[in-house]
Amino acid sequence: MSTIVECKKLCLRRCMLALVYSIGVQYLLLGFFLFFINFQVLHPLRWISDTISLLFSFYTWFSIIPLIGAVVLYSILLGKSFLAVKRYYPTRFQWLIYTAPRKVLFFILHLLVGYLTTWLYANYWHVDYRNMICDCFGTKCINSRYLFLTCVGLFAACLHFTKENLRTDPELEFPIIQELMLVRIRSLLYRTLYNSILRSFTPTICFGLVYWLLGGILNRYFAGILAIDVDESTLTFFSIAANVRLIFYAWILAAQILSNMHLMQHFFAIHLSEEVTFVIERKPVLCGVGVEEITLVDALSSSLVPVVQNLAAHDLYNLSNNKGDPRRKEIFALSVPGAHPYNWNQLSAQCLSLINAFTEELTTALKKISTVKSTPLFASIKPTTATEAAEKILLRQYNETYGIRRMMTEPSIENTTSTKQMSPACKRVHEQVEKLKKQFDQALRTTFRTIPGLYYMFGEPEGAKTAYLLSNSDTILWVVQGLAGICAASLTEDKYGVVQVTLPQVIKSLLTLKTELDKLNNVNLNGKKMDRNFITLKNGIKRSLYNICTVFRDYLRELVESTEDLRKLQCYVHYVET
Repeated sequence: MSTIVECKKLCLRRCMLALVYSIGVQYLLLGFFLFFINFQVLHPLRWISDTISLLFSFYTWFSIIPLIGAVVLYSILLGKSFLAVKRYYPTRFQWLIYTAPRKVLFFILHLLVGYLTTWLYANYWHVDYRNMICDCFGTKCINSRYLFLTCVGLFAACLHFTKENLRTDPELEFPIIQELMLVRIRSLLYRTLYNSILRSFTPTICFGLVYWLLGGILNRYFAGILAIDVDESTLTFFSIAANVRLIFYAWILAAQILSNMHLMQHFFAIHLSEEVTFVIERKPVLCGVGVEEITLVDALSSSLVPVVQNLAAHDLYNLSNNKGDPRRKEIFALSVPGAHPYNWNQLSAQCLSLINAFTEELTTALKKISTVKSTPLFASIKPTTATEAAEKILLRQYNETYGIRRMMTEPSIENTTSTKQMSPACKRVHEQVEKLKKQFDQALRTTFRTIPGLYYMFGEPEGAKTAYLLSNSDTILWVVQGLAGICAASLTEDKYGVVQVTLPQVIKSLLTLKTELDKLNNVNLNGKKMDRNFITLKNGIKRSLYNICTVFRDYLRELVESTEDLRKLQCYVHYVET
């Protein structure tokens, strides 16, 4: 229980740091916005000084508090989404029921951030764009320009929600080449600010066309609520297209909101995916002094905190590739006192437990796919040698001569069948009932699939569970390659031979998983001929087997007892030797 608490504390510290970055980026984006709208080409020094003084004024810091509050709420929900344990939903209806509350809350917070950003930035626009009510022809009218910009802010928030959070949940992305956090954040800022300006222009123009068609209805609705007039002159197509300042404000506002939402989500992904070096053996800590360290085995077993489990699997993979890491000696070391390979036994047992559990789930999921062949790739072959055939013949003759014989004669078939025979009338009724039952079941299945939308919402797509397992197989991929790399290094680094006892189990588990994955070679998952996750996992397992066979090719007959497993490993051995 204490390990789970420490894992959650680790994630909490990183989420708090991501929240600080999310709050800081609000001031950064506001500063960029003020530099844009206060641009003065003839007075550059005045432009810079006025912008800086306005950014650090008490009014600005007081006005940004509501937006900061919305950012805090959004960050809390975003952190919970990153740290949540992934769950499989067999049908789309179950997915909708279980995820709808969180999706609705995400949508509301998107709208809140979009509206508060518009409200904050409106204080620095031109005087004709700041208020919802303006003076026109001596009366109070609804300010369509302010309403247009407010709708642009809400539209940008909805656009980000639709692209990033509607169908998928936030996921961690581990970089191929690990960089410093500040370098990753700097490249993220440059890339996001540049792309948001380019990608927000077209949606802004499209929204302007929609507002030209429906803006009159929206303005009259709010004018009726506030009991004021509508300025029809600002709702024409020419008045919207010719207003360069309005289009510029809308473009910059949409870019700022899209950048803000994108940056907040990736701040959490960057901080939570930062590499952690876990210890192999926990050192004794005095009561009330220091912080309890998280071992690599404990992190791998923390299934309730999947972020830490992924970090541990990634750390195991890096450990297997880094020959100079001093932790590798601790893995092969013996415990004092006792001289037992405690560290290796714990690590290998946890890794094999993860691999075998994944293999069992994959085997169960493959049984639901009708296109998977029942015969495995490497089927058991009958003995063809003369020695093996002679041994089987002699064994059969011995059993027939000296084997255990039955002491009682078997009852005749006529007696057994006569007791189970039914009258012709009952037999016809029974057959008719069975036939009607089969027809009814078939009609139900046909109806369930033919009614539009019924099977789509309440039916489980074929291969959905398999696709779900493969899409979440990154942890298994790193564990497999990390465990195989440590086993390969043990030939030269393991002085006590602690790995030799577990090595046959490792090879057996990898071969079993490889055999199950071979059944998916000609199966379409989610309408795709070749699934990217399937190819990545399969190649990772093949790479691990090649790595082990390269090192232990001279000792495979001593490590592997099964002739069938040896036959499967021949392709990897021949590949190495050639």
